[in-house]
Amino acid sequence: MRVAVVVRSLKIGGMERVAVNLSEAFADAGDESHLIYFKDKKRAFTPKESVYFHHFNLDKALNLTIIGAVLGVLAKLLNGIFRNTYFLYSGLLFAPVFWFKLKNIEKKFGKFDLIIMRGHGTFELIWPIKDDRVVQMVESVFIKHGSRLDNFYIKCVYEGKNLAGVSSGVKEKIEEVLKITSVKARSVNVVNNPLDIDVIKNKADEYTPDIEGKYIVSVGRVTPNKNISFLLESYKYAREHLGLVLPLVIIGDGHDMQNIKAKVETLELGLHVRFLGLLHNPYPWMKHASLLTSTSFAEGFGMVLIEALCCHTKVISTNSKGGVKDIMTDELQEYLIDFNIKDFAHKMVETLNEEKSWNFEKFIERFSSQTIVKKYKKLYLQ
Repeated sequence: MRVAVVVRSLKIGGMERVAVNLSEAFADAGDESHLIYFKDKKRAFTPKESVYFHHFNLDKALNLTIIGAVLGVLAKLLNGIFRNTYFLYSGLLFAPVFWFKLKNIEKKFGKFDLIIMRGHGTFELIWPIKDDRVVQMVESVFIKHGSRLDNFYIKCVYEGKNLAGVSSGVKEKIEEVLKITSVKARSVNVVNNPLDIDVIKNKADEYTPDIEGKYIVSVGRVTPNKNISFLLESYKYAREHLGLVLPLVIIGDGHDMQNIKAKVETLELGLHVRFLGLLHNPYPWMKHASLLTSTSFAEGFGMVLIEALCCHTKVISTNSKGGVKDIMTDELQEYLIDFNIKDFAHKMVETLNEEKSWNFEKFIERFSSQTIVKKYKKLYLQ
């Protein structure tokens, strides 16, 4: 089988990391796997050598012709006049460029059996393409709709396409949006993100975290949706009322960082909270942590929870919208907490102090690379 995984960029981020993982998962399964990306700025990931790696610089290819350069400028001017319409013009311009480059690859290697596009940022750039081999993976429960422009966007990007959510929560949101906008997709399924268990375990041993003693960790983009303020308030309560003494380590960066650091000062937690910023390899910190917390309002999937479980680290999470419920099943349901500061604080301390062992391998096997590759083949190649 020949498969292409397509993603807009390979900067540090969960979706980008998953795109690489997926391309490698197909290669490991013995398939001919290709990874295609568009934007080279801030690239943080490179797949292993068994994956064919392609950079489609759509902007550069468009600008190589005078008419293409003129149309590109016109598209930006029109977007300035009619706000948030750039996807319309860019798709009309970039889709032919993408298709031309893809066909050149197929001339060399042969026709692709499956083309997997990851995230709205990717497939909105080439939305006019309709091909039964293409699966558009939707990563988030945040799907804009309601206004005429938003609904037109959904029609352009979703109509007649194979859509798949990374979790049952995302699938439900897709179906809700399709119903509201009267748009009909070709298919709607669920395919979870793959977990390269061996790679994560190896990376978790690459170095020893620069910290003494036990600690709690939070990993992810620092944005309002991640709800770090809630974590800080729960952590504050646990320190003041429940005897918690472990420090809190926050890994990640984002546009809410200034507010979060101000919150730390307001709560007088400066001596107990440590910010590490973005880390290319956060797994050693996850492995050596006594507990990983997730407090998001919504998660497309909640990959960081599975990665922590892969590192044999206990987790607790807020009962967020989206994919967390796909992960926190069976015995893990009791570690899924409503948005209550005191309840979350109590669960942190309770989990840290419990003596029972966790069956980590059981929790993660459903998300192994081999399992996810088989699901793609079952859904789209039979």
